[in-house]
Amino acid sequence: MTTPVEHRAASTEAPADVRGLPAQRPGGTSPADAARPAPPIRPVRPAVPAERRGKTDIAERVVSRIAARAAREVARVLEVRERGPLTFGERTRATLDGDLTVLRLDVSVEYPAPLRQVTEAVRRHVADRVSVLTGLHVDHVDIDVTGVMPSGEEDRR
Repeated sequence: MTTPVEHRAASTEAPADVRGLPAQRPGGTSPADAARPAPPIRPVRPAVPAERRGKTDIAERVVSRIAARAAREVARVLEVRERGPLTFGERTRATLDGDLTVLRLDVSVEYPAPLRQVTEAVRRHVADRVSVLTGLHVDHVDIDVTGVMPSGEEDRR
């Protein structure tokens, strides 16, 4: 005696996972990706030592602009100027020695503001941003508060 076998028509849809998304095939591709040709496989090259890859130089002017922009991001800082007798632009002064950086900023701060807290926030934020964006180590940040200006709200009174 034979056991009856139930035959079901095969579904044309791809099986779905729990979230209702198309299931992944064992190779990590979905059924839609199976029709695409596989990208060519590139041979793996051995890693080149860092000293043979080349050198990246970042100009002091670039570091100065990054520092000035970072200083302007701090609350209650109104203006950042280049340090020195000839201040033609809104920049800071950066001195680079290898990967060690010294920054000098002239800032104007909103009145009334606790100057020590604002300058400490500027110092931390500028050092972090310059370090993250350039990979340079910031040794220290000199800040001169060159002006205290009333905020926009006080001008309206």
